Amino acid sequence: MMCVSFLGISQTQCKGITRDSVQCKNVTKKENNLCHNHDSNHVSKDKNKGETVVCGGKTKQNQPCKNKTKDKSGRCHNHRD
Repeated sequence: MMCVSFLGISQTQCKGITRDSVQCKNVTKKENNLCHNHDSNHVSKDKNKGETVVCGGKTKQNQPCKNKTKDKSGRCHNHRD
């Protein structure tokens, strides 16, 4: 078992078992000593909440943009201010 301590935050090797029946090599800070792959209570942070929509911007040729986005503005990375 590996234990790393840096600035008072200890990290340990995950106690989960992989499909190949070997101990997981991921490192975790959680008290249950399970990484996000083996922790059944893990909830991933969804950075792009919301539905995918077609961008509401116009191209240089004044045509509707066809890019898709999940940004709350409804505009793709090319048309956000």
